[in-house]
Amino acid sequence: MRNKLLALLASLWLTGCAGQGSADAPARNHLYAVGYAPISLQRPADYQQKLLHAMRASRMDAYRELSEQLGGVMISSSSQLDSHILQDGTVNSASRGVVRGARVVNSYPDGDMYVTELELDLALYRKLRRDGQ
Repeated sequence: MRNKLLALLASLWLTGCAGQGSADAPARNHLYAVGYAPISLQRPADYQQKLLHAMRASRMDAYRELSEQLGGVMISSSSQLDSHILQDGTVNSASRGVVRGARVVNSYPDGDMYVTELELDLALYRKLRRDGQ
């Protein structure tokens, strides 16, 4: 009887742990992106204006991240050698796309950084793309 009770308690505990882990895991049909912007480096002298600019810049950065996840990133690079010694190397990246249906999950200052978190439901994104064509 005691062993059966212990087995039951163990299975209930493991079931509870599995449920907690899956609640924290990101949804498979969603994309997530985080954008950052420094507050103090924004151009306005007034702190409130700096904060507003950082909020916008962090949101734009998060949308750029979503665009890169959806459409990929084009990379171009070049290197210059002289007698098998690297003289110069450059890497450029570009991304272009339209993001529809994303929502702001969270937006907050964190020290001198402003952070914006976005979520995109891929089913909604596909539907909006079909309806927009």
